[in-house]
Amino acid sequence: MLEISRINNISNINNLSLPKKANVNNNAVVSLPLNLKRVDSETIKAYHSNFNTSFGKDKIVSKHKQMSAVMKKLDKNTASLLKDLDKNGILDDKNSNDGTSVLENLYKIAQQPRINGLNESVILSEVINAISNPESITQTFGDIPENTIPAIEQATGSALPENAKNVASSCCVVASIEYNLASKKPAEFVRLVQGLSSQNYSVSKKVKLSDIDSSPSTAIKKLREFNAENKISAWDNVEINIKPDRNAIIRARVQQSYKDPGERSCIDVLVQSALLNLGSQNSYDTLTDIRTGQLNSDNKGLNDYEKNFVENIIFEKPKISIVYQNLDVNGKLIGYNCPNNVLKNHLLNSLNMGENVIIGITHFDNDGIVDGGHEITVVDYALDQNGKGFFICNDTDDGINKRVPIQEEKLLPIIHHAGISPEALGEDIVVEQWREILDAFQESLLNNNNNK
Repeated sequence: MLEISRINNISNINNLSLPKKANVNNNAVVSLPLNLKRVDSETIKAYHSNFNTSFGKDKIVSKHKQMSAVMKKLDKNTASLLKDLDKNGILDDKNSNDGTSVLENLYKIAQQPRINGLNESVILSEVINAISNPESITQTFGDIPENTIPAIEQATGSALPENAKNVASSCCVVASIEYNLASKKPAEFVRLVQGLSSQNYSVSKKVKLSDIDSSPSTAIKKLREFNAENKISAWDNVEINIKPDRNAIIRARVQQSYKDPGERSCIDVLVQSALLNLGSQNSYDTLTDIRTGQLNSDNKGLNDYEKNFVENIIFEKPKISIVYQNLDVNGKLIGYNCPNNVLKNHLLNSLNMGENVIIGITHFDNDGIVDGGHEITVVDYALDQNGKGFFICNDTDDGINKRVPIQEEKLLPIIHHAGISPEALGEDIVVEQWREILDAFQESLLNNNNNK
């Protein structure tokens, strides 16, 4: 899909006051009576003895060493952010694919060699800023300075294409996934950055086949279809190697040294390139922002099928790409596949489950034909003083480092697709019916490409 920079009329509601919160993420806290058991003095002594040797001094020293090593690489402002992350318990978060914490992976970045030309202090600063303020993550490429072109051409062995000098980014899908990961799973986000910026230039991720698709045979078919580097280690378990294209190193070096305000950081380059490469059958070129591959007739960005594959792997949880708009072969809107209130329930159910929702929105010309599309993330829902509903969204291409409210009556009609967990669908949609539609779509796309 082509992109539009932002939703129409969004600027009219940026300063909206949202005093009343809707019933989202509003889990009740229930107080239970404590069951206090009497213990003798010997039991207490044994407990404290075990605590001191197993969890006490060694663990504190280890964390102190890690903090000290990371701190040495940071400027004053970033060091302050690191301390805030520690106070909020985020550094100890271990919700990552291999169980390593945020701090452990920051320590690896500080101590272990990075890719040639990338500086560990810059990477640490960028990743700490990203998990402190995920809304700062952007898809904006920025220009390539003229003085860097000779070195780039020497590294690639060819002239730099004109369309690489000032790229109009089509990375909204993967930038949204990056934002989602940094805001919801910081430990996994830092682990990803650590691996991609390391001399291995890749990160390994263990998932279940059922995370990719409910049918193991279909999951295996998708791994082959996407040309994903993988190793099935046991029944239902697969290890996937995720890596950027080689030109991502060049572009990351440029952003490390010449990043202007509002442009991608070097870690944005690496993460977005890796995710786009995974979703495009390893066919992505970071310098031109062009991809090939058989699963998409467009050479820019990812379609909803490809996005769904990447999202399922990155979050280790199956989501279904639900298409809400009914478009004819010319891209003209001819109807909707379900009412807006059903779509709204899908979004609210997802938010109540603690999940953000990446949605694909469309823009129409005067004849009702799609002339642009974009991906943004729904992160919350709220009511204004008059009881009017707003979805709170993050847009990686709006130049605003904060979430923005969008009236539900404006947003719902322009949602083309969304990645929804099966549990959030309720009984509104027969999942198998949608799976058949998606399979038929992919089959026809493959046949068309094979006949060219």
